[in-house]
Amino acid sequence: MGYTHYWYCHKEIEPQTFSRIARDLRCLLPVFKNLNIQLAGGEGDGEPEIDDEIICFNGSRHCGHPKDTSIVIPWPAKDATGIAVPGEDVRSGSWPAGVLLQKRACDGDCSYETFCLPRVFTDSEWQKPENGLYFDFCKTAFRPYDMAVTACLVIAKHYLQDKIVVRSDGDDDQWQDAKWLCQIELGYGLDFHLDP
Repeated sequence: MGYTHYWYCHKEIEPQTFSRIARDLRCLLPVFKNLNIQLAGGEGDGEPEIDDEIICFNGSRHCGHPKDTSIVIPWPAKDATGIAVPGEDVRSGSWPAGVLLQKRACDGDCSYETFCLPRVFTDSEWQKPENGLYFDFCKTAFRPYDMAVTACLVIAKHYLQDKIVVRSDGDDDQWQDAKWLCQIELGYGLDFHLDP
């Protein structure tokens, strides 16, 4: 249970296309840093992996943000956007399982689930293809790295078009930040729409 993004993709992404996805995401790294989105490797430590074979990252578990035990099973409020300034109270009520947030925030640990987009999906027990597409997901808990996850999926959709299906627990409001960021920095993004 928790705020999650989902995608369905072919087993293999053409090398040149994947290279473009990785290149565009790397172009956004300085912007993420300026926005205080601290990315790390898949387990929340070290450096993110963004190369021609895999995109794998998480938020940083050592973000230095103040501990906030009131942020339990967070979910974005209807019009939630942006990223909280460390220490800012962005709680705006509750939902049946936890707290609603007006902005992306962490509880003192910006890591949550690993976002991983490999160029070639590896078959696993739970990842069988449906209609030729492999299913994957990332539960971000609306932490700051959620903006990097959504931006990466906007980039992937731009290059893969109908070869990737992107869905989300969020709606267009929660994707506006990533869409505008990609539009401003990469020249595309506002045409992105979640798949039904």
